[in-house]
Amino acid sequence: MFGSEPVGFSLTGGFVTVVVTAATASLLLAPAEVAGRVLIMAVAVCAYAACGVRAGVALATAVMAWFFATGFLVNAAGELSFGRPDLLRLGLFVVVALGANACTAVCRAVAVRRRLRVPLPGEDPSLLVLARN
Repeated sequence: MFGSEPVGFSLTGGFVTVVVTAATASLLLAPAEVAGRVLIMAVAVCAYAACGVRAGVALATAVMAWFFATGFLVNAAGELSFGRPDLLRLGLFVVVALGANACTAVCRAVAVRRRLRVPLPGEDPSLLVLARN
């Protein structure tokens, strides 16, 4: 699930993640435990977005998570509602997804910048420091 694979595969992975998480949350927690169900979905969205998918895919996964959380975990029988709590849940999923995605991107960029070249046998290590700067 990295940025080099086709977007369709990443979107499918996000959809499967959301469906499996919704099913798991509905089996583990009673219908009255809305906060716990939403928390499980938010953790799944965060984990998927942190896998290194594109930001657009992370955003689409957050919206899919909102559809499933609102329709099946909060309301019954797939009813979508657009009240203030529903929109706050949408904001939660979007912030979690984009935050985890951005954190992963920054961590990868820092790791690439810190990668040092190891001198080969016979090379002068002081020349590597000058070439790096």
